[in-house]
Order: sequence, then C-alpha cells, then structure tokens
Amino acid sequence: MKTKVIISFISLMIQMNLVAQLVQTENLKFHPQKRVLEIEHSFPIIEMPAFNLEKEQTESINLNSMEKPFIFAKVFDVEIDIKQQGYLEETEKFKRYTLAIKSKGAYSLNFTFSDFNIPQNAELYIYNSQNKSFIGAYTNKNNKVRRTLPIAPIEGELVIFDYTEPKDVSFEGKLVISKVGHDYKNIFQLQKDGSYGLSGNCNVDINCIQGNNWQNEKQSVCRLYINNRGTCSGTLINNINNNGRPYVLTANHCIASDYDANNTVFVFNYESPTCNGIDGSISQSIDDATLRSTWAWNSNTGVGTDFTLVELSATPPVNFQPYYSGWNTSFTPATSATGIHHPKGDVKKISVETSSLTSVFFPQISYGSYDHWKVADWDFGTTEDGSSGSPLYNQNHRIVGQLHGGKSQCLGSTDNGQSDYYGKLFTSWTGGGTDATRLQNWLAPGYGIVEDLPGLRLIKDADINTNTSASGDIVKLENTTIESGSTIMIKINVRFEATGTFHAPVGTTLNIVP
Repeated sequence: MKTKVIISFISLMIQMNLVAQLVQTENLKFHPQKRVLEIEHSFPIIEMPAFNLEKEQTESINLNSMEKPFIFAKVFDVEIDIKQQGYLEETEKFKRYTLAIKSKGAYSLNFTFSDFNIPQNAELYIYNSQNKSFIGAYTNKNNKVRRTLPIAPIEGELVIFDYTEPKDVSFEGKLVISKVGHDYKNIFQLQKDGSYGLSGNCNVDINCIQGNNWQNEKQSVCRLYINNRGTCSGTLINNINNNGRPYVLTANHCIASDYDANNTVFVFNYESPTCNGIDGSISQSIDDATLRSTWAWNSNTGVGTDFTLVELSATPPVNFQPYYSGWNTSFTPATSATGIHHPKGDVKKISVETSSLTSVFFPQISYGSYDHWKVADWDFGTTEDGSSGSPLYNQNHRIVGQLHGGKSQCLGSTDNGQSDYYGKLFTSWTGGGTDATRLQNWLAPGYGIVEDLPGLRLIKDADINTNTSASGDIVKLENTTIESGSTIMIKINVRFEATGTFHAPVGTTLNIVP
C-alpha cells in the first residue's frame, strides 16, 4: 500500500555552488566550473504522514539480540514522479523540474528510485534547504539495466530534487521514487553541543595508535546503507586473479537477496582523520550491487555462517584509494584478531583481541555446527549494532570471518566483557555446496581449496600523484601515469607488479620498498 502524502507549496530562494560528479559512483566531487542554481519560484512539497515514533523505535530493536544491524529509519512506500508532480519551468533548450519531499522531525531523509533512466546531458541534483547537504549531479552514467537507484541519507527533514533535461533528447527521462526513509536516530550524528557519534565511548577510532598497522586494510572497509532503514559494515575482498573485481563481503542478516543488494549504498573511507578527531567525509560512495552468494545461519539446525558476497555496480576509482583485503581459509585459529567496523553507523573503528580465537557454534541455540570463530573479550574496543558483516582479521592481516553477532557493547569507557561470533571463511568456502551459497567459485574460480591469499592494491587506468596510496601485500600498476614532479612510494609485503603502459615523465620518482 502506498503512503498517503500531503502536497503543499514552498517558495525559496537558494543559491548553491553545486557541481557535477566526476565519477558517477561518487556522491560529490568538485569541478573547476562551478554551477550556480537559483530557485525563486514556488514548487510543491510532498509531505510524509505522521507515525508512531515510540512504536517504531520499539519495533526496531532486533528480535534476535545477538545479530547487529543498526536500524535507524521508518520507511514509507510512495510513488512520486518528479517530472509529473514537480514544478516545470522551460527555456528555449531546457526543461527544469523542482520538487521537495518532507517528513516532519526527520534528522535526514533517504530515497530509492524504482525507475531512474535519464538521457545524456540531463542532470539531477538533490539537496536540503539549508545548503548543508547535497548530492549531484546524477547523470545518464547512473542509469542501470534494472533502472533502480538508492540515494544515501541527506541531512534535514526537507529535501529538494532539481532535475534539468535538454529538449533535444533521444528519450524522455524517468524519475520515480518508491521509498522514503525517515531517520529518527540521527544517522548524521550531529549533536547540539557540536559533538558527533552514536557509538559507545569504548570504541577506538581507526586512526588511533591501535590502527597504525592497519592503514591498508581500513581502506577495504565500508559502511552500508540498506533498504532505506539500516546500516551494516562490509569489506572489499581480493580474488585469486588479483584483478580488482569489486566484491564486498558482509553478513546474510544484512543483505540476503538481490533486492537488498540493489538497494544498498556503500560508503568508503568514512573515518575521523585523527584519533578522537573531527567527523569524517561521506563523499565517496557507490550505489547498488549484485548478489553473488549468500548462506544464512539456520536457527533450526545451527548450521551456516551468515555470509553474503556482493559485487558492486562499479569499481571504486583510484581517488577512493581502494584496497582489496586478503583472506585465509585455514581451520587453525588465529593467535590474535582485529576487527574494523562502523558501530551504529559511526566513523570507522578498530577492535583488538590479543588472545587466540576459538572454534564454536553460534550460541543463539544450544547446539549446531562449529561454523564460527569466537572472540572471547576484546582488549581494545568492542562491536555494536551496525558492526554486522565487518571483517575479522588474523595476525597476518587476512580476513578469517565476518561478524554474525554477539553481545559485546560499551558500558562507559570499557566494553562489557562479552563475546562476539564471526562466521568462518573456512566453512563459507564450500558453504551450502552451490555457487549461490559458497565463496569458492567467486574468490578462486577454477580452483579447489585455497588457504591463503594476500591483499591487493590495484592502481589501474589512472593518473597518480604523491598523495596516491600505493602500499599493501601486492601492489599492482596497470596502465598508469605518474603526474610530473610526483614522488610515489610503493611499500610491498609480497610483490610488485606492473602491466600495460606506464609513463613517468622527467622529474618523477618511484621508490619501491619491500
């Protein structure tokens, strides 16, 4: 059933320096030629109905208290056609449609287009009335075969859609919104006192001293906005061909279907730049993915590792500085372990366990298969809702599992001493016995058991400079150019590879450090 909405009109004058996306998979990248948009006319506001906030908050508490997604939004089913319902103004060459969506009391709003298909040279900008949060431009490069498009949260209770389309187009654009998410938990985490962050005080920022040796792996980990209402964590994971295929490992209780994968936004490099520092940037994201394999934990039999593997709709560009984490499928427990994650959707955190892992079944029931690694008690940090799906690394910086659940949490400045449980890669490798329920055929196609794979830093088809991250287990350059005057420091743990064309003009320096 579609939500009944209230339509009114608003008259605003907004002047904004909005700019086109340089990469269609990013939320915002600045372009030298800035565009000024002015709105002086009245245009419709479509307002979401009121709802029982207390009831929604109560129902958002996980029925399975062991599993850890973070539910932050009420979702409305709607059918809003921006071109049919928006204010239209025309010039000789362009049509421009403007429409606002409001949900009273929302900290932020997010959306899903069920029909997004726009022609070349058309542009969609999305922003709030305070000029504090905006995304744009979406172009025909964001079109997909399935014509869906999830939109990450935008701060505020009122969000404006501003669409411009040339008159001489090969086809008429379609922009139909089917979901509106009302954030009632403040996912932007901005508090009245100027502080931020919903996670507990015992969490440790990734750029504190505990994260010094994890600066490569942290660039694998991403925050997931799923189905307009929840957040989890995930990680880019390498495959045996070392080709940068953008696989992300997460949990089945976060993403269980292709629909879930299609309606997820993956945010990279959301972290405080220093230990206990300022908030981080959310400008680097990729919308939409395709489900490749998943294997749920079965509460009747106690079997399953609760993993999901998806493939992103686009490869993270070089300015994301992506790193594809290595992995290990051994049955031998790690002698120490590290988790990297986004508790309650917060900036990236790190958790450290200095003792060995143990092999267990998921303890939601009193029996099962030993499909999980147990972290008995974190020495630094913890996990919380929103950490689900995040990677667990062994002492050699290889992923050995993804977070299924547990009861670890913050009580004051320390955790409460309870345990966490990660689905084993050892078991997920063969999973449920089919390509759709195991990792083997995706991470090592054509191979049998592969016990250990290093991480990958792939820099491909790009111009790079001094600020380009170029360290990791395997560092591979493919069709790259070093900008004049740059010094590139390549730090490798396993090997360095260079393929295709490579151009380094006079005045550049390339240092390779094993």
